[in-house]
Amino acid sequence: MLIGIQGGLGTGKTLLLTRYLLNDYLKGYTIFANYHLTDIEHTLFDVNDFLFKEKENESLKNMTIGVDELTVFVDCRLSMSKKNLLFSYLVLQSRKRSVDLYYTTQNFRMIDKRITEHTHIKVLCESVYDEYGTLIPHYKKYVVMDMRDITRPNIERFVLDIRPYYKYYDTDEIILPDK
Repeated sequence: MLIGIQGGLGTGKTLLLTRYLLNDYLKGYTIFANYHLTDIEHTLFDVNDFLFKEKENESLKNMTIGVDELTVFVDCRLSMSKKNLLFSYLVLQSRKRSVDLYYTTQNFRMIDKRITEHTHIKVLCESVYDEYGTLIPHYKKYVVMDMRDITRPNIERFVLDIRPYYKYYDTDEIILPDK
């Protein structure tokens, strides 16, 4: 399954990604992530290494992959680049590999559309404000749009207390496109 998480700066994208990875980890899944996680056993997933060594990685099946800031790797302006094409192949074969792939972006339109068109679930992230426009710290609002059945999309909304998830990652870690 392919799940995309979109939101502006500081709206809780990586936090929700981390929550999804934690849930899968607790269910016994093998976790790969392109950022460092604390107290969640995982393998650091270098997108570039994986994509350019695809033949060596054919055994990578039955896993969950979390990619923070996917736009850094598959920007829509570079849609014909080798990296974009290879990542598209990973997405298109994710079911055959039994791979769940979660990603974050600040805007779905910034990602190669071969990926967004195959995204099963899209999540929109927002900060929470009171009636006076004051930010309510430690809470984020999420809208989950499940598009697996396009004739009857399922939309759910929830507000999450994000404090329990701070300890699992460094919110200031920079995601770089190349080594």
